[in-house]
Amino acid sequence: MNKIYKLLIGMLVISLMISGCGGSKTEAPAESSSSSSAASSSETSTEPVYKDTLVIAHHEEPATLDPQYSNMISWFVIEKNIFNPLIDYIDGEYVPVLATSWENIDDTHIRFHLRDDVFFQNGEKMTADDVYFTFQRALESPKSASTFKTLDIENTKVIDDYTIEFALNMPDEAFFNTITSGRGNIVSKKAVEEMGEAEFARNPVGTGPYSVSEWISGTQIKLVAFDNYFNGVAKTPNLIYKFIPEASNRVIELETGDVDVALNLASSDIARVRDMENADIVMVPSYRYTTLTMSMKDEVLKDKRIREALSYAIDKPLLVDAIYGESADVLNGVMPTNAIGFKEMEPAEYNPEKAKALLAEAGYGNGLILEFQVDPGSEYLDIAEIVQSMWQDVGVTANIITMDRPSYLAQGNEYQISIRAGNANHPSNILIIYDSAFGDRIQPNDPYIDSALNEFRQIYDDAKRKVVLDELQDYLWDIKYTIPLAHTKTIYGLSNKIGNFVPDPLGLVDWSAVTVTE
Repeated sequence: MNKIYKLLIGMLVISLMISGCGGSKTEAPAESSSSSSAASSSETSTEPVYKDTLVIAHHEEPATLDPQYSNMISWFVIEKNIFNPLIDYIDGEYVPVLATSWENIDDTHIRFHLRDDVFFQNGEKMTADDVYFTFQRALESPKSASTFKTLDIENTKVIDDYTIEFALNMPDEAFFNTITSGRGNIVSKKAVEEMGEAEFARNPVGTGPYSVSEWISGTQIKLVAFDNYFNGVAKTPNLIYKFIPEASNRVIELETGDVDVALNLASSDIARVRDMENADIVMVPSYRYTTLTMSMKDEVLKDKRIREALSYAIDKPLLVDAIYGESADVLNGVMPTNAIGFKEMEPAEYNPEKAKALLAEAGYGNGLILEFQVDPGSEYLDIAEIVQSMWQDVGVTANIITMDRPSYLAQGNEYQISIRAGNANHPSNILIIYDSAFGDRIQPNDPYIDSALNEFRQIYDDAKRKVVLDELQDYLWDIKYTIPLAHTKTIYGLSNKIGNFVPDPLGLVDWSAVTVTE
């Protein structure tokens, strides 16, 4: 066992000792501050006084607030409170939002019935023409066209003001999940046409609970409650997103009370926030997962024995604890555990001796040298260094090369080992990385996978789709084109004055029901 690996274990032991000796403060549930406010109100017989502004520390300023031209979850975090989709995916089922109901006319036609009481923030009533316009421009935008590739807009019909029938160019069960995404948020046709794309990107018009009131570049975006919101006026009149790139600075702002919420916190911030008198941590499973990928164009890695040996040589629990602490779990499957259709597998075995035997059998008993390409940011480099140390113990030398993704793609998409993070809840969006047409980071070129991915997407029957999807997950777990590592959690830092907070796996929180007391 080499020095880095021993040091890693020592650090983990110290970390566990410290956490065991910590305070007794327990993690507050999402609704805890609301409950304590109610108790205090009952004891004093006075109504709580609510602030008129909720301030949120956000890590990144968006380049646009136009949903069809957005491609970052951090941008959709803000857009969530300006727009609405037709339907949403909550607690394992699709629920109405701007639509009231829908039905499959046949395998390629879906009819949606719309609410007749929805207004845009410019005062215009929402109709099926706005819905058609939204998806038409989604197919014209380079940011969202591939997302809606199965939509046949030419044969999609507006039946009347509150009915639209979507046509698909093939059966696509995933279409329902696709339209719940941020790119499916409905925009005002009149506003886009009158304002133009550039102005709309800065001053968007949606149907959501808030509208943009002020955007100070590099500093903040202020939203104000929309008085004619169909689901009731927001509890807090003003919403401010402050742009604070450094996680540690977001924590400081939370501690001083300058913000009420800190988003996108690091796992290293958890203990500090828990120790605060005025704030606490709320964590929920995200849809984000990390996996180690292997190029199937590479002659060495085409040998399954090599891929199995590399898997046996990784102590996943140790690695996940070292990188994420309590903010992630070992991923025993090829999708996030809360993804639609997830199948849990037997935990991967950590067995260095088996790894050595397989390497010897494959002709590398005297050692193997691989290139490990990773992005310099995020946690990827830390993961790579720990894996490098573990592989060294079985005779595999992994030379780490740091390179950002644009540079990597520009040099021809060539690599042996890499790390990929995904962030999705539908198997079509998660498992697409194994499609031979996808190419980036795995390049399997496996006909069975291509066929299975195409097949289950076209099946609407839940039971039949599950059979195909389960078999595909079994195959991927066994073939080991990737080594799934961790399923992370979304971490929120919340002031104790926050009430009615409902966390979201992606951080896409609807703040319209949230309150904050003085």
